[in-house]
Amino acid sequence: MPLSTTNDTTVAQQHWMGNFALFMMIAGALIFLGTTDDVLQNAYLNRSMIVTLLLVIGITTFIISRSHIASKYQSHLLSIMLLIVPIISINLLPYAAVTAWASCFLFLMIALISYNRIVMWYTIVVVLATNLFIMFNTTTTMVEIDSSDHVARLGMVTIGICIALIINHLHIRNLSQLHSLANQLDEAAKRDPQTELLNLRGLEDFFDDANRQDLLLVGIHLENYYELARYFGEDIQARVLFECIERLQSLLPPYLALVRIEGGTIGVVMEKPEGVSCHDEMELLSQKMSAPYQIDLHQIYVNLYIVIDDGDTLQKSWMKRVQQVNSALQESVQNDKKVMCIDQTWRCEQTLRVEAARALSLAEVNRDFYLVYQLQYDSNQQTFVGLEALVRWKTELSKANQPSVFIPIAEKSDLIIRLGEWIFEEGCKTRKRLIGLVPENFTVSVNVSPRQLTNESFMPFIERMLLKYSLKPQQIKIEITESQSLDFESQPILRALRRIKTLDFPVSLDDFGTGHASYHVLERLLPLRQLKIPKQFIEQIEESAKRQSILESIFQLTRSMNVECIVEGVETGEEVRIAKDIGIHLFQGYFFAKPVSLTDIILLLESKNKEAME
Repeated sequence: MPLSTTNDTTVAQQHWMGNFALFMMIAGALIFLGTTDDVLQNAYLNRSMIVTLLLVIGITTFIISRSHIASKYQSHLLSIMLLIVPIISINLLPYAAVTAWASCFLFLMIALISYNRIVMWYTIVVVLATNLFIMFNTTTTMVEIDSSDHVARLGMVTIGICIALIINHLHIRNLSQLHSLANQLDEAAKRDPQTELLNLRGLEDFFDDANRQDLLLVGIHLENYYELARYFGEDIQARVLFECIERLQSLLPPYLALVRIEGGTIGVVMEKPEGVSCHDEMELLSQKMSAPYQIDLHQIYVNLYIVIDDGDTLQKSWMKRVQQVNSALQESVQNDKKVMCIDQTWRCEQTLRVEAARALSLAEVNRDFYLVYQLQYDSNQQTFVGLEALVRWKTELSKANQPSVFIPIAEKSDLIIRLGEWIFEEGCKTRKRLIGLVPENFTVSVNVSPRQLTNESFMPFIERMLLKYSLKPQQIKIEITESQSLDFESQPILRALRRIKTLDFPVSLDDFGTGHASYHVLERLLPLRQLKIPKQFIEQIEESAKRQSILESIFQLTRSMNVECIVEGVETGEEVRIAKDIGIHLFQGYFFAKPVSLTDIILLLESKNKEAME
């Protein structure tokens, strides 16, 4: 919460003065309403006029205290309205002159706590004027006043004024010092203590002052920031960060602010450059920033990721934009995208993920999910040799029923455990139903997530399913997706793989080439039976000699390891022809069969069997 300034305090005091004046005038009006006629017999005005005048003064003072005129002029008007009361009181009742100076001291006390000297000076002038009036107009009073009383009263007034001035001066000086200290503390609270860059609070205040929503927000993340402290020490970590910031400041185009979001994440606020591709500029910046840092005798490399928020959003909260940038940085690290843009497409996808996450939290596995199956084809045998179980979600959310949307969300919670067990059991049921329609070595492939592998209940569960449906392990193929979330060095995963090997389950490594599996990892995955080459390596392969070379290299690797190689996502005859020329004979894709229900699979297999018998 921003600190109040001296002007804010003055405004608050003026509000208080308005409330006080209204209260006092209403109280005075009520007193006059209850006053006897004997008291008012010498008054210059009648009762109704006095009450009306007091109420007008109170209401006018209250309205002035709430008005939006300049604080300086507001102080003048309030002072005039408040200090006119002693003068009026002298003319309302003749004997009031005797006590008028006492009311002046009341307003002088108000001035003592004032944050504005205007009220103080008005009070002094009126106090002196009132007492001088009494001194030269004693004949108007109904109580005899000795001449020496005037001197004593003026002396007391003078002493009171001097004391009031001193106290008011010290009060305002101390208040100014307190505000100065508070502002320094507030400014320090907006800065990161290590780098002196703005922190998140400072960023929020910066944008509140700028009052602009069209600015670019660029997030720059050092992925191995915390590892630097682990391997080189905190001093080297800090020096790398400082050099990174210096290099960033020298390479960036003109910017408005630098902010340390957290740890090794830096934010840059800048205006949109005209006629320049932000993505291309940041690609170049990423390359220059990733150059090694020479710290003493150490040559240190950093993994840099950049996310650009284009500012084309209705989101008015800058903290929300920072959260989006942080989320996008995590996504860029997971997908190993060095530069990524937050645009309307990304925001729509993020909104979809959020809505899907909420809906998934209420989903029930047996009610809200179903399986479709896609056949796998062997071109050498010219027959189908297996099928893969693919999960789908019954949801009203458009596009959220795709596994690429809801599976990553499910993997963040225990839903993936329950969903994975349901898929595995349904796969076993399906293989049981296919007995008599397919050869014994026909396999049903089921996907297993890394969280399932590390769950202690996974292996006992799949063993129970084999016994329950009287199946052999060789008839259920376990597909493990190669991704960064799958840590092949993890002891729980290694234990699960060793148990799978013992049970003799065939293992297929899905999306090979998109993660970080090495030859050493592939050895650990024995009994690895199959590598699945993802769609991006076969798509439009006829137009890319590089893709053909990559595909051939992967095939040669599978031959050296004596494992199968299957290409998924094939959609054209030309893709099939090129893959067959390389030596690949296993395929999965729309060219051979689309994902369909189990009923359609059974009808198709029965039809194929009839054709074979004829």
